[in-house]
Amino acid sequence: MNEYDEKRENLINALMEGELSATDAELLKAEASVDRELARVIIEAYQLQQEMDAVRVERAPASLRKRLRAIPREHRSTPVFRLLQPRWAMAVAAIPLVVIVVGLMQPDTPSASEVAKARQELAMAFAYLDKAGAITGREIESSVGHTMANAVTGSVNKVIKSQNLNSKEKEA
Repeated sequence: MNEYDEKRENLINALMEGELSATDAELLKAEASVDRELARVIIEAYQLQQEMDAVRVERAPASLRKRLRAIPREHRSTPVFRLLQPRWAMAVAAIPLVVIVVGLMQPDTPSASEVAKARQELAMAFAYLDKAGAITGREIESSVGHTMANAVTGSVNKVIKSQNLNSKEKEA
């Protein structure tokens, strides 16, 4: 590709993205009215953009999502901080609760107000753990869901590009 073709390609890309000024767009269209090859390339670019706009992101089937979620576990390197994983973070967070419960189980008979206060604190701690677990679950589902969408659209783009290359090879 020579410098002239590269300049034309940049102008066509700018036209497609709406970044070209009105005067430059008119100049390019006037040049296309004279040059049939340029007109064909611009029309193909518009058609490709319409086809890409028509491609919609579909949710992957449950079986595929399950298999894709398993891939990182199979190829995961041993993490340095195992305690920072969500399941262990919840277990570590539960340790203070166990200490509180063991402290309440001592032979000293606590007063009714102490028992009520401890129950209240336990209820708050469990509510906090439930909330943290729900937030962590949503975050994991969100990141896995975005990964699935990107994986599917990425593969569609690769297929379209490979078909383009195959058609160009056949023409040559």
